[in-house]
Amino acid sequence: MPVASTSRYAGLPVFDAPDSSGTLRPSIAIRPLPTPPVAAYQRTVAALDTLETLSWTCFHSSTTWWRIADANALVYPFEWRPGDVVVLPSSIDNGSVVRTRKF
Repeated sequence: MPVASTSRYAGLPVFDAPDSSGTLRPSIAIRPLPTPPVAAYQRTVAALDTLETLSWTCFHSSTTWWRIADANALVYPFEWRPGDVVVLPSSIDNGSVVRTRKF
């Protein structure tokens, strides 16, 4: 069961779980909620902001919307109204350079 490295399920164990007919199917374990971000930004929701557009603005990827959802209280994103304040987690891994070569 391939999972992208940017997925919120990356690194979680895969196990066989029976479906309703008893057939074993590969399943991913339930993802525990992460700890709240240490350094985060706040943004006031504008009229056309969605979870995906905020994700694109913050992480340059609309598929990482779940990072914003994890950083905020459990509120359905369609209930966000202009003027509401949402937390945008800081992006620690974006733009980091890892040097692996040794001279």
